[in-house]
Amino acid sequence: MVRNTYNDSALLLSLAACLLCAWPSVSAAETTEAKGKQLCHVKCTDPHAACEESQKVIDTLNHLVKAMNEGDFSTVGEYMDENVTTFDEDSKKLLCGREAVLAEMKKRYEKSVAQAAGGSVSYHIEQPYAQVSGDRATVTFLLRKTISGKTPVSLESHSTDVFVKHEGKWKKLHYRGSWKKVSPRLDS
Repeated sequence: MVRNTYNDSALLLSLAACLLCAWPSVSAAETTEAKGKQLCHVKCTDPHAACEESQKVIDTLNHLVKAMNEGDFSTVGEYMDENVTTFDEDSKKLLCGREAVLAEMKKRYEKSVAQAAGGSVSYHIEQPYAQVSGDRATVTFLLRKTISGKTPVSLESHSTDVFVKHEGKWKKLHYRGSWKKVSPRLDS
């Protein structure tokens, strides 16, 4: 039997996207109240959960993203498998393990917050699709990131998140995305 790996990958990417969309939106005002400064806003459009379990994966992703938006990396780590991996586009190396991945996430988070310099960082997840197969789940989505501040910029990433279920809880096992600048400055 020949498997269509493109469709499998697309299903996995879509699954990751749905997870992000299930998180409640965090407005800049809510983030400001929580941290004393304006940092992030998250919005999701047109999510697709393939099954009831897909929604649980999406809910997990939403909690993870909310914690990330608040700079709460202790909570972010709780939603990651201890063997989580990601590919670092800058160094062209695979990062392995929760501590290494969290360190890279913190570095990128601090860079975005610094670039916002009094402005905000917002995320828009477009058309996420979530697919669950046993104890694995994949979400695919387009993620747009807008940094408004002294030098506004808009970026996008075609992303894939893979989750694994341990003891009834979904944890991020791998993620992949590659940020590309889509505009040097924002008009709005």
